[in-house]
Amino acid sequence: MNEQDKIRSHKDKIRIFLILYYFSESYSDSDYPSRKKIFKSEVRIQKIDFLLRNPDYFAYELLNIAIKDDSKKPEIKQIIKEIFDKDEPVIRRLEMERFFFGAYEDIDDVIGFLKSIDFIDFSSKKSSDLKTIEKQYFITETAIAKIKNEISNFSSLQWYISRCELIKKYFGNLSGTQLKVSQYQIEEYRDTTYKNYIGSIKNMVVDDFKKLYNEQL
Repeated sequence: MNEQDKIRSHKDKIRIFLILYYFSESYSDSDYPSRKKIFKSEVRIQKIDFLLRNPDYFAYELLNIAIKDDSKKPEIKQIIKEIFDKDEPVIRRLEMERFFFGAYEDIDDVIGFLKSIDFIDFSSKKSSDLKTIEKQYFITETAIAKIKNEISNFSSLQWYISRCELIKKYFGNLSGTQLKVSQYQIEEYRDTTYKNYIGSIKNMVVDDFKKLYNEQL
């Protein structure tokens, strides 16, 4: 593995773990006392990861909220301006391929690694056709201690942590299926062919922002 691949692998592990941590809910089971939080559905991981890796799509989804709710327009305006002032749609973009059900990337190795260091545990079931279904991910006591005492203080992770918190604030109540449906409304996303990278919608966001706020990004 070359240096670039090592960096990418490291980023994937951190990013997926932060998604599992920040979007999970409290959990308790006397049979598994080390499991403290639960996150349901790999689909939800993939769709949140897409927003994290594509700030222009995150900005577009925020614009849709602002269009429907005037009370949120000022705060969303500031968020989107900051995203574009820092050129995040270019600098922070990490492409994802379009598979059968939208943006997807194999995370089995990441999940295996996180389990090997006792950051997570997981469970699943098999359907009648032997497909793996009902995936559940559990954040361990070890991971919670690490993130509170060490990880959350790393300056290099602050952008990821802040963005997870923002995504959770506006979209944290949505299931993986609901996020997928919302993302499918975007033409560039929907019309990307199988196993091709989903293209940027930066210019579309710029145009829509100007229409809504009568101001150039």
